[in-house]
Amino acid sequence: MRYDKDNHPLHIITQKIRRGKGHDRIFSKNLFYNISLEEYKHLLGCLNAREKHFTGGETVCSYDQAFHSIGILGKGSALVVRYEINGARTILERLEPQDIFGQLLSAYQKNPLNGISVVCDEPCDVLFINYDGISRPCAKACTYHQQLIQNMLTLISEKAVDLSERVEVLSQRTIREKLICFFLQMAGRQKSESFTLPFTMVDLADYLSIDRSAMTRELKRMKEEGLIEINRRNIRLHIEAAV
Repeated sequence: MRYDKDNHPLHIITQKIRRGKGHDRIFSKNLFYNISLEEYKHLLGCLNAREKHFTGGETVCSYDQAFHSIGILGKGSALVVRYEINGARTILERLEPQDIFGQLLSAYQKNPLNGISVVCDEPCDVLFINYDGISRPCAKACTYHQQLIQNMLTLISEKAVDLSERVEVLSQRTIREKLICFFLQMAGRQKSESFTLPFTMVDLADYLSIDRSAMTRELKRMKEEGLIEINRRNIRLHIEAAV
């Protein structure tokens, strides 16, 4: 993890920065969007920020254990998963660098028995900040703290859109309909009939809440019918044939 001379973690905001109006400004869409490097350093103290490294497969947090912080993924990837009573796993969300997570941002927080956890898919660096530090501006009423609140509202709106897309996929009746709906969403995001899946095939089945063997058979049939081309995680969807 990268630090400045004052021991502030920098990787969260320095992945994508550019020069502007006399100081560095972040232009990637994240919690610290449009906040300078110096403003970011001040916010770390205001938000009681602390960082931690996790290994692949390690649990970052569990939402049923009074986790009231917000996590920001600085490096690596992670999965928000729910473990059912019968041991089955459902993937609710995939987290990439700059993504935020936390019980207070989750649509599943009301049921304490949900068994929702954030698990590292690979080694990860995570910055934790207090939610109250964002929702309750400091006494100085800093303009960049207001920017932070605005960024949080934007990210919450984006999460709502992601949730509606997931509901659309899960509302499909058949395995094929779920796969095509998800592939169409991926093609739309990447603006191409060819795209790379964010999941392994095993994880894709858990994300779509379908049987893995049944999904594999359906993908094989779709390939034979000329609906898709598959090369590991690379998919080409023949949209005219699929819809």
